[in-house]
Parts: sequence; structure tokens; C-alpha cells
Amino acid sequence: MECEICGRKIEEDEVYYGDVGTPYERKPLCEECYFYDEPAATVFYGNDEIPYIITETLNETNGDFSIKWRSIDPWRGYYEVKSEKYTLVNTAELLAYHESEEMLKKFDKRIRDLFDEHGIDYARVFARSSNVFYQNYDLFVRKNQEALARKLIERAKMEVDYDNPKWYRNVIFDEDTLNKLGELFPERKIQTDYDAFALVKELGNKVVDEMKKRASVNNDYSRG
Repeated sequence: MECEICGRKIEEDEVYYGDVGTPYERKPLCEECYFYDEPAATVFYGNDEIPYIITETLNETNGDFSIKWRSIDPWRGYYEVKSEKYTLVNTAELLAYHESEEMLKKFDKRIRDLFDEHGIDYARVFARSSNVFYQNYDLFVRKNQEALARKLIERAKMEVDYDNPKWYRNVIFDEDTLNKLGELFPERKIQTDYDAFALVKELGNKVVDEMKKRASVNNDYSRG
């Protein structure tokens, strides 16, 4: 038997199998490949400060959460986290040294206090991306508690000025890219990274061709 990752031959009594909810679920692995991959996501249940990690091979949440790699382009992407037991009720981007960092810390503290006060069973999930300075921060709650959880989230957001557009620029896309996308796709009214990401996700691999086509039209118009 061979390791699915490194191809090393494994004796039957030495084989490990990828955990449920990982890309290598139930696939044969050697000990080194099973244990020593870096975390793709870290899960904190409620106020428990113990981190439960998920890698490409190992899942300490016992399948509560699963991961999948999502590509933005051939060089960039992020890990998407899903769950059948919990519902995603909010997602945010954490960027080191970005001005939104302090606001999100306030939001995190406030929403945890509110969830605890109202008996919400929740999990906070921090997922890695290809950018070492950026990770996703997802809030999940038990499936029968999402209605109240969403109301509490809106309350916390108002208190910390969460929806101010200034917090959501230059997280994934730099200012020049946002401005260029806004110029080429005026109908999308792109102001934040969320707006730009929605466009890129919708167009997929066609985004570059569409940008070139629109840039050419704009150039022809300006020369005319």
C-alpha cells in the first residue's frame, strides 16, 4: 500500500487513513503525512479556548466541520469550511495590520458575550488562505438557533460600526485593483472587496478575458 500524498510504501499495520471532513478522507497515509500537515482551519467551541484543528488529513472536530480548498486564481485561494451540524451565520476577513482588525476584535468579544447571555451554542472558525496575512473568521451556530443568532449579530454589528465600507477595502484586492474593477464594471458599483470577490466568483476563469475586452472598448472610446 502506498501513501496517497508522498507515495511511500506503507505496511498494513502502519497505515493511517484521512479523517472525515478532510480532502484525504479515508485515503491511506503514512504517519508523517497524516500528522504533520499545517492547520487549514482552527475551531473554537463557545468560550472553550482549546483549539481544534483541521488539516488536509486530520480533523479534531470529529467531522463537525469539513474543509475544501477554493481557488480565486491559479495562485490564490482559501479554505472554505462547512458543517452539517452548524449553520454559518456570519463571515469576515481578518487581515493582519489592517484598520479593520481592532473593529473585528470588538465584534468578536461582543458577539461572544451576547451568544453566551442568550444560550447560543456556537463555534468560531479561523481558516487559512494563500495570503499569510489573511484568514477567514466564520461564526457558526447550531441549526435550530440561527434566527436568534442573526438578530444578535445585527445588534453587535451596529455597536461596533461593522458595516462601514472602509473596513472592507484592501483585504483581498489592493486599491488599484478595486479601482480598476470599478472602472471596468461600473454597473456592479464595486466599493469593497466583497463586491470584487462576488464579481470574480461569478465570472470565474472568464474574468481576465472580460476585463481585457472592456479595457479595449474603453480605450477605443477614449481615442474616438
